[in-house]
Amino acid sequence: MIPTYGKVLSAIEKALRELVEEYQGVRKSLWDLVEGQERNIAQLERIGARIERRWGSEGERGKEENGDDVEGSKNGPGESQEEGTPSSTSC
Repeated sequence: MIPTYGKVLSAIEKALRELVEEYQGVRKSLWDLVEGQERNIAQLERIGARIERRWGSEGERGKEENGDDVEGSKNGPGESQEEGTPSSTSC
């Protein structure tokens, strides 16, 4: 009977070793995915910051160039604020 138990225990031990090896492989794959996700998030944050800087600076420049502020758009396009006449002469 003891040889039978020995064979059963050997089979169980072999199966457990295989499970542990498979678990370690899955664990490594998951860890690689987490690290990749962290890198992707960091890259997206950098891209977002660049876009924010670019759009923020272009937005401010666009307001100044286009006269989108409250006082500049009061009289409509092409009119001076003081006189209500066209600001440029084309004659």
